[in-house]
Amino acid sequence: MEIVLKSDIFEITKVKRKTKASMLENLRAGDLIQLSVDASPVGSNRGSTYASYIKIEDLKTKECAYKSFNQIWGLYDTFELEQYTKGEA
Repeated sequence: MEIVLKSDIFEITKVKRKTKASMLENLRAGDLIQLSVDASPVGSNRGSTYASYIKIEDLKTKECAYKSFNQIWGLYDTFELEQYTKGEA
């Protein structure tokens, strides 16, 4: 059984700075994204747990990027996001 935890849908309201990160470089103001993470065990090696990755999906193009919890701050540093409510955008 696969359990995936999904965020609300977010609209990019502003690009604060440019990025060359895969898929993120194509995002523009007005695009909708959703974050999700697989809730299954990630495993470990020699007592160290592997990182969990957050999937960032562009809902228009279906392109995805993956960032660890330690890397996800770059998303918030690059874009201004607002929770999307149907009919607003």
